[in-house]
Amino acid sequence: MRRIVLLNLICGLILAGCSVLGTDPNAGEPTPTALPTTDPDEGLRVSVSTACLVRSFPTIQVDPPAGDLMGWSPDGQIFAYIAPFNNHWGWYTGNLTLLSMETGEIRATRDTKVTGDITWAPDGSRIAFTALHTTENLYTVIILLTSDFTPLDLYAAGAATDDFGSAKGIVRWTDNNRIQVNETCGVDCSRLVEISVSGQGQQVIQTGRKQDDTSLEIALNQSGVAANPDWLLANASPDGSRVFYVDNDDLAWLAAPDEGYKYRLSLDLGFVQESKWSPDSQLIAVRTNENIYLYDLECSLDLPE
Repeated sequence: MRRIVLLNLICGLILAGCSVLGTDPNAGEPTPTALPTTDPDEGLRVSVSTACLVRSFPTIQVDPPAGDLMGWSPDGQIFAYIAPFNNHWGWYTGNLTLLSMETGEIRATRDTKVTGDITWAPDGSRIAFTALHTTENLYTVIILLTSDFTPLDLYAAGAATDDFGSAKGIVRWTDNNRIQVNETCGVDCSRLVEISVSGQGQQVIQTGRKQDDTSLEIALNQSGVAANPDWLLANASPDGSRVFYVDNDDLAWLAAPDEGYKYRLSLDLGFVQESKWSPDSQLIAVRTNENIYLYDLECSLDLPE
């Protein structure tokens, strides 16, 4: 008797299951896969990316660090970066390249081995960078007038400052006519000098040890942002609404802490080296070991090829 009851129960369940499957209007359609959850301590939901990839292009590879290898003009109208000489790949040196965000026009230096540390003057009329004199194997700092590409070599009379090296790093522009540079001055000596671009007169600001020289470190905007300690290379947008970072799996993210979400940026498996926000916080450029990816957060930029 128990066997009969059990058999009837099993058959009933099977028939009930079949009737449900047969009347389900969504039967046969794949079930949507939920987005992965995040660490509860982070408090951010993962959403689909709303940023648009505007353009990607190759850049040089460097090791050790050579300062900022890209940067926005103060008005955000020009993006500067270092392109390989062959426009495909290259190590250590390349052409300083200026991309117009209005016309898509590209202008580049020639016959100058640019090594890095791109630094715009406050008014955007000039751009400074480090370069290599290959015949002497000595580093220098060059100021480029962006209107006509007129170059000014700050160390044309001799880039070497000691017998052991000639490394230089740009600290900042004091104003549109004066720039501060860290230069080597001995076996374990580094000094900060301020150079007048017009008269090229200079004065020593301070002297220290080479291990204290941070002029070739990549600049990040972290002021006023309480970034998660697990966020690597955290870089906040100028308006503080977004934070770019890399996680422990080398994945790139854009987070909106106040709005409680984040999304991934696809970088073709490249390893992030640097990121730079446009002044209006609408665009972000991310440099990997070989390429630069330019993203528009509002998908409103129509950049001509």
